[in-house]
Amino acid sequence: MSNKILSGRNVAAAFGLAAVMGAMPAFAADVIGEEPPAPAPIQYDQVPVASWAGGYAGIQGGYNFSGEDEVPGNSIDTDGFNGSVFGGWNGQSGMFVYGLEGDIGYDWSDGANAGVATDHGLNGSLRARMGVAATDNILIYGTGGGAAARVEVSDGLTSDENTMLGWTAGVGADVKVTEKVFVRGEYRYTDLGKEDFALTGGATEVDSTSNNFLLGLGFKF
Repeated sequence: MSNKILSGRNVAAAFGLAAVMGAMPAFAADVIGEEPPAPAPIQYDQVPVASWAGGYAGIQGGYNFSGEDEVPGNSIDTDGFNGSVFGGWNGQSGMFVYGLEGDIGYDWSDGANAGVATDHGLNGSLRARMGVAATDNILIYGTGGGAAARVEVSDGLTSDENTMLGWTAGVGADVKVTEKVFVRGEYRYTDLGKEDFALTGGATEVDSTSNNFLLGLGFKF
């Protein structure tokens, strides 16, 4: 009797072992076939891109180092300091920067030759600007547009004052000190065209040009 019970137990154990052995390949296949989870993407902090876009304003001063006022048969060299306020707006597309700028100020340039003297005063300009952001902090640009100035001419007996209209063009660079503050260096040539002045001998045509180097301090809005 005990031998039969033992034999039955042996048979049951054999069936159990066979079942376990049969399940092991399927379990192993499941383990092998299961793909490991994908690694989480690395998060990078996004660095803000510096921009020149927007409005700005500032002050600048300079020197007319090689001006010339010409009257018939006479050329008058002029030089002197000048100062102005400026303001404008920039747009930006990639590295390309474009905009519009105006300034108004006063020019202390004067000169005299062969009995004729000229004296400059209030002036201003309205110009387009186009440039390239060479780096996040340096903008190199060209500028050009219309210019106007008050000029007084005297021959020792009479004097006359007129507003002269012409054009101006130049190149420069703006350099950021902070995100909102920048410094400027600019060269500009100005041709105020020709204007008649009423002097002793009658209407006298004057042609005025100047070369200016400017330094400025600006603030972005």
